[in-house]
Amino acid sequence: MAYIGNEYLGGINGSALFDAFDPLLVDLHDSLHKYRSDRKDKQYLDKLMHDVAAILDARLSDNEKVMASDILINLIKQVGTDIRKSLSERLAPRDDLHDTLLHYLAYDDIDVAEHVLQFSPLLKDIDLMFIIQSKAEDHGRAIAKRANIGERVISALVDKKDVLISKNLIQNPSLTLDENHLKAIQSIAVCYEELAHELVHYHGLPDSIATDLYWHVSAALRSNISKKFILNDDVLDRALEDCVQDFSDTILEDATMTPSTLMHEVSGMYYSQNKIGENMLVDTLRRRQGRFFIAMFSMKTGLKNKVVWSMMKQVGGQGLAVACRAIGISKESFVSMFLLSRTIARSNQAVTADELKMAMRYFDGLTFKMAKDILKDSIAG
Repeated sequence: MAYIGNEYLGGINGSALFDAFDPLLVDLHDSLHKYRSDRKDKQYLDKLMHDVAAILDARLSDNEKVMASDILINLIKQVGTDIRKSLSERLAPRDDLHDTLLHYLAYDDIDVAEHVLQFSPLLKDIDLMFIIQSKAEDHGRAIAKRANIGERVISALVDKKDVLISKNLIQNPSLTLDENHLKAIQSIAVCYEELAHELVHYHGLPDSIATDLYWHVSAALRSNISKKFILNDDVLDRALEDCVQDFSDTILEDATMTPSTLMHEVSGMYYSQNKIGENMLVDTLRRRQGRFFIAMFSMKTGLKNKVVWSMMKQVGGQGLAVACRAIGISKESFVSMFLLSRTIARSNQAVTADELKMAMRYFDGLTFKMAKDILKDSIAG
């Protein structure tokens, strides 16, 4: 049965329904035509929204709601994003939309879908999970702002590994994220300072996650972590070791091989503790941590990062030989560093036997004083 207000419209199979709907549809069509003619006139948009609401407010049976939804979707398809967005904003809070119309709006472009995704009381967790899996990150970002979403939805959102989704989850006051969710977000935050800042200030963040995050953030944020959390020095040292182990490089992604701020900070700390020795430098290259090697070698020799990187690429190894001899590196470690540097800097060009012999002869021909003088001139230049 169908009603408009308190007026009975008749059964779905009778002609009364169509007779009652005809005036509403005519009004809707007329409003749409006027709005298209003059989009600057807000009264036409208001009238259009009113006419859509009139159809939705009609008291309909389930079958009749399907028909009304199909009619509205057909009309919505004919209008631009601005009207669909306005419709979404006004329809989102309603608890009587038919599934067809609800899902049409939820799967639309994000400008249209956003309000429905955030505020519709009709979307169930299974609906949200399908949307997360089938749509781009923008839809997930809107869902992450939604109140009281379930554990499975949170997990699906965290699995997207998107910075803004994670940030929206952290800032959502209706949610309490469990430790697994926070650990997953922490794995993203180590690369994004803004997200790390939000995570550090999340209520109830475990000390263990704050410790894991500590060495991946700026000095200023580390200071905040130290003040807010109970941090064990031994645990921090182990976290630093784990962090250093993660200083691996993908050469094709970083052709300039510029060390990160954290690499410089850790190198400075190691240098002040007199820990940058030849074994550490060789082991760093064996782990293919080229940028971290550059940061430490630069700290040890006083050379600029780009000069160290140029030495690693140099055929013959003369520059590396001078620097190694000047800081007291043994011949065996120099040979290892020369060969390992080549695998990082020129992975497609192996060191030949003649080139290795030339590098070793050059190293043997340098005295400590001679190498120190050349290095000093290189730094000054």
